Amino acid sequence: MESIEDYGIRRIVVAVDTSDYSEMVMARASAIAFASSAEIHLISVVALPKLIASEADIGMQDVRTSEKEFQEHHKRLIDEYLRGHDLHIESRVLHGDPSNKILSYANEIGADLIVMGSKAYGKVQRFLLGGVSEDVVRNAKCSVMIAK
Repeated sequence: MESIEDYGIRRIVVAVDTSDYSEMVMARASAIAFASSAEIHLISVVALPKLIASEADIGMQDVRTSEKEFQEHHKRLIDEYLRGHDLHIESRVLHGDPSNKILSYANEIGADLIVMGSKAYGKVQRFLLGGVSEDVVRNAKCSVMIAK
């Protein structure tokens, strides 16, 4: 029987938002990290519009507020799930299109696994809005785990 070490998982990108799914995502990712002594790269993405004329159009105060919320959420997740374990942990808040940022960050660090949640959109919403997790699964160069 194979163990988690047999899969060579050394770097895990853990993509979270502030939804209830983030708890499950972190629980799954931390279990894999403990079993394989993998690095954890905890990331969140402040979504920015794709087409903007200037920074003034973004609402920088909203961006800073979102950044702070993500940073506090990361600290809480790290304290709750990873405290006392000797793992390399990175925490980053990125800006832009969530699926593109998750994919490019995973490629940049040579991730072996991306762990993220999936919001339960209906078929019509998924068609109209697209899905970050769906896009990441389709385009990732490494394995992706969707925690539900």
